[in-house]
Amino acid sequence: MSCPTPIKLGLLPLADAAPLFVARECGYFAGQGLDVSLSVEASWAGLRDKLAAGMLDAAQLLAPMPLAAQLGVDRLGVPFETALTLSRNGNAITVSNALHRRLDGPAPEPIATGAALKRVIDEDRAAGRPLRSFAHVFPFSSHHYLLRDWLADSGIDPDRDVKLVVVPPPLVLNALRDGRIDGYCVGAPWGYAAEVEGIGQRLLATHTIRPGCAEKVLGVTGDWAKRQPDAHLALVAALIEAGRWLEQPGNRAAAAQMLIDAKLVGAPDECLRYALRDDHDDLLSPQFIFGAGEMLSPHHDDARWFLRQMQRWGQTGDAVDIEGTVLASYRLQLHDQASSRATSVATPLLQ
Repeated sequence: MSCPTPIKLGLLPLADAAPLFVARECGYFAGQGLDVSLSVEASWAGLRDKLAAGMLDAAQLLAPMPLAAQLGVDRLGVPFETALTLSRNGNAITVSNALHRRLDGPAPEPIATGAALKRVIDEDRAAGRPLRSFAHVFPFSSHHYLLRDWLADSGIDPDRDVKLVVVPPPLVLNALRDGRIDGYCVGAPWGYAAEVEGIGQRLLATHTIRPGCAEKVLGVTGDWAKRQPDAHLALVAALIEAGRWLEQPGNRAAAAQMLIDAKLVGAPDECLRYALRDDHDDLLSPQFIFGAGEMLSPHHDDARWFLRQMQRWGQTGDAVDIEGTVLASYRLQLHDQASSRATSVATPLLQ
C-alpha cells in the first residue's frame, strides 16, 4: 500500500475555512490518499508569499488572487491557478457605533445604506471633518471590489470621498475599537463579532451587492500543478466532497464545532455558530454557499468580473488579455475531472 501524499495547506482563521477542516476531520483527505497538514497564517499577503516561495503546497486564497498572480500585478511574478471555488458570499460591511448612529438605521440593502452614508459624508465635508476610513482585507479581494462598487454606486468616490486601507481580518476589531477606522468589509465571523463585543454594527451583507460572488478558492502555483497533477486532482476532489457535505442539512453546526475545537479563530464561539448557520432568513447573515450545484466550479464569469474591477480601479492596464488570463487561472477542465473522482454522495468517512 502506497504512503499518503503529504501536502501543506495554508489558510486564514475565518469561518469559510470550514471545508478544509471538514475534509480533514471527516476523512476526505485521507480517502483521496493525502496526508494534509493545515497551516494557519496571519494575513493574505503572508499566505501568498509562502505559497509563491514553495513553503506551502496549496492555500485557501481570495478569489481574485490567482488572476493577479497570473498577470504579475502582485509583484511576485509567480503564476497561481485554481480549480475549485471553496466558498461564495460571507462578507459584511460593518461600521462603528458612532457612525451607525449618524446613519440613522437604514434598511440593510445597498441603496438605503449607500444614501445614508453619502449624506453623512456630505455633512462631514461641509463641517470640515476628516475623511471616513474604511478597511478591507487585501488589494486583490472581493471585499475590496464589492466595497468600491457599493460606494461608487452610491455616488461616493472611493478614492476621494473616503480613505480605504488594508487590515488583516483578525485585526479589524482592534482597528475599529481604537478608532483608526470607521468601518470595514471583512469575512465572517468578524462582522458579527463587532456586534457581540458592542463596538460596531453590520450595515449590510455583501451578498446584497453581488449575490453568489466567489469568495475563496483553492490556489496552487502553476509549477506545483505541473509537478503534482495527481495530488492536485486528489486535493480538489477531497474538498469537493467536503463542500457537498457542508450543504447537507444540519452539518454546518458540526463544522462550526470543528472550528471552535481547533481554537484558531479568535472570535466568540457564538460568532462561528452564527456564521455557519444554514438558514437564510436573516438578510445580514453571511449566507455562505460551499457546495450547492455547480457553485464549486471556478466560474469564468466571476474571473471576468474581478479582472474588470482591477481595470476599473487602476490595478492593471487597459490592454489585459482577459480571456487568456481567465483560462490560465480558472481551470474548469481539471475541476470537472476532480468532480467525477469525488464520491457522488458526500457521507463523512468518520462519524
